[in-house]
Amino acid sequence: MKKIFPKKILFIKLGKRGEWEKECIEKNQTIRLGYSEIDHNLCVKGNWDAVYDHFFDTLETRDFVASSHTNQVRQFYEEKNETLWITFYANKLWWCFARQDITLLPDKSKTRPVIGKWSDKDIKGNVLMADNISGKLLKTQGFRGTICSVPEKEYALGKINAEQPPELIAVEESLADLRGKLALLIKNLQWKEFETLIDLIFRQAGWQRVGATGKAQKTLDLDLLSPVTGERAIVQIKAESNLKEFRHYEKEFANLSNYDKFFYVVHVPKGDWKNQENETEVNLWFIEKVTELTINSGLVDWVIKKTS
Repeated sequence: MKKIFPKKILFIKLGKRGEWEKECIEKNQTIRLGYSEIDHNLCVKGNWDAVYDHFFDTLETRDFVASSHTNQVRQFYEEKNETLWITFYANKLWWCFARQDITLLPDKSKTRPVIGKWSDKDIKGNVLMADNISGKLLKTQGFRGTICSVPEKEYALGKINAEQPPELIAVEESLADLRGKLALLIKNLQWKEFETLIDLIFRQAGWQRVGATGKAQKTLDLDLLSPVTGERAIVQIKAESNLKEFRHYEKEFANLSNYDKFFYVVHVPKGDWKNQENETEVNLWFIEKVTELTINSGLVDWVIKKTS
């Protein structure tokens, strides 16, 4: 999909408490406006002074409130095809363009047909999950009216166009460099230090050691319990290992029915068998996974001190 270049970006709330979201987005491919008390013909004719007077007189409100309501209705009727509309539904950001064909529904609400379909993906096909969107844009959901401008319009457009700001690119490049250099340090850890690092990673994740190490049982190095979920886990840590040895332990794990999770951690793998990460129920960790977890667990300084 090509990048989009809208002339304007507007947020639209699809009904009170989102009552029209599912219908508009999943079924009808429309945007929809309430204000059923407003004469449709006045809007079509562009008689916005009369619409303003209605709000001012009926609501007995202040000038700026009547103007706000009038502008929202006017935007729905007059915004061109090039205006980008966004909303939030099912914990995702949705966007579309809409034609200027206004339809008056029996309940006096109005709709405009979407050009194509509503989309919850950026131009590269990545789903625009709300969890991955800045709170500065998400707060638009709290707008009490129906239609408003988007203060973070450059950010919103960047998300849809799958663009990253320069500062974010710089951070990601720095993180990639950190991962590469940290992996080298982890490879230089002494064997017992590597075992300790794995133990610390599990502790930081909330796991507690409840059993003896591999000195007592050859099948495991760590016997762990999650106090939150009650799950039990076995962790086997290897200085070096190959696929044949892993297959042996995989069978051993299968016979231990009183455990919920199995982890097989390899410091130095022998042979090319990293594809097994996606082909086994055992959690298989190589140096890349250990490096990532070391960063996420805040253990970078520990590794630096052990290797300096």
